Amino acid sequence: MKSFLNKLGNPEKKMPPTIHIAGTNGKGSTLAFIRYIMQAAGYKVHAYTSPHLVNFNERIVIAGSYIDNNELYSLLEECRAVIAEQPITLFEAATITAFLAFSRHKADITLVEVGMGGRLDATNVIDNPILTIITSIALDHTEYLGPTVETIAGEKAGIMKPNVPCVIAPQEKSIMKTLEHHAINKKSPLYRGGLEWNCKKRLSVIQTGIQKQKNERSRAGAQMIFQSAIQSIEFSLPSLKGDHQVINAGNAIAACSILSGKYGFDIGEEDITSGLQRTYWPARLELIRKGNLISLLPKNWQLFLDGAHNNDGARVLSQWVKDNFAEGIYVVFGVTRNRNVEEFLEHLKPYIKLLCAVCVKSEPKATNTNLIREKANNIGIKAVECESIGDAISNHILKASIQNVKTILICGSLFLARDFAMENTNFDDM
Repeated sequence: MKSFLNKLGNPEKKMPPTIHIAGTNGKGSTLAFIRYIMQAAGYKVHAYTSPHLVNFNERIVIAGSYIDNNELYSLLEECRAVIAEQPITLFEAATITAFLAFSRHKADITLVEVGMGGRLDATNVIDNPILTIITSIALDHTEYLGPTVETIAGEKAGIMKPNVPCVIAPQEKSIMKTLEHHAINKKSPLYRGGLEWNCKKRLSVIQTGIQKQKNERSRAGAQMIFQSAIQSIEFSLPSLKGDHQVINAGNAIAACSILSGKYGFDIGEEDITSGLQRTYWPARLELIRKGNLISLLPKNWQLFLDGAHNNDGARVLSQWVKDNFAEGIYVVFGVTRNRNVEEFLEHLKPYIKLLCAVCVKSEPKATNTNLIREKANNIGIKAVECESIGDAISNHILKASIQNVKTILICGSLFLARDFAMENTNFDDM
């Protein structure tokens, strides 16, 4: 990476001030929250994320808009000329292309998401970020990052830089200790969730006149509260669903407090409120409202799309289902080959009334439907094999007619979201 970038004039050194984000889960959501908050405050934002769901252009956002095809093609050709016949991965080429684009367009800040790990990630050629962020850490990509969460935490800590603040999401004790150890060695000041800051959901309560007489209380929704040593601010829940998004929103608020206090960015409470409410990050517990597949559903049915693909993601999903659809759900499930199907589904088992196994068409290394069905059956989940998401909905779920079950969840792989987008014409713009 350094060799290629050097031949291209070191664009990574010429980008607007950069925030570098690593973690197992929540990287993209945290980045999206920061992006929308800063845009609400009037700032121009570059952003680099992965993977894309439908179009490659989604990976590279230039001052708030996806890179256009002509510029993308031109930059890729520029990279191709420098790389010549030398080996390079798709992610490395995409990263170089993004950095070239960011170095040539004005913006106030650049948000860069790590691809995998951190220490040896292609994005870690950035040696002068103004802020780093480490989101929730869990077991994932163990064949590359190591067998324990502590080892993986060490890899994520590789993005820390001397004298550069690092925001850390709340972590298990052993993970936090590992990150603290690396921060001491790197001389990186920490702003730790659960210590220097907290962000939690809080139920809002109202009482009617009659309820006051009976001394009864009723929940009228929920809010979240962000607390630090210098402030305690209440916000509405963010647009992205799930309690885990409260933590990701906390990461973003903590980051913005550093941007305001240390670097002079003008970000007010109203900007945070507006940004959190407007944030759009597809396939993260996303309620799909239109498209030909949605038109098949009876009234009062709902379909959610989520990119959860590891054990920690399944745990978060199961809690969300428990809180909202304890009566049960239908699940359309597809996964890549290196994933533990039984471990993932075990979390959702109490709520799955029918599982429809599909092959992820956008993933060459997808697990076949027969294996998914067998694994699901092994742990007591009723499962059927389906040719597509549309087949699962029209020929299996809608014919199952399980009483009071009116919710469909598509999950198992972000690439499954791409398949859904291709099948569900008129899908929300990404």
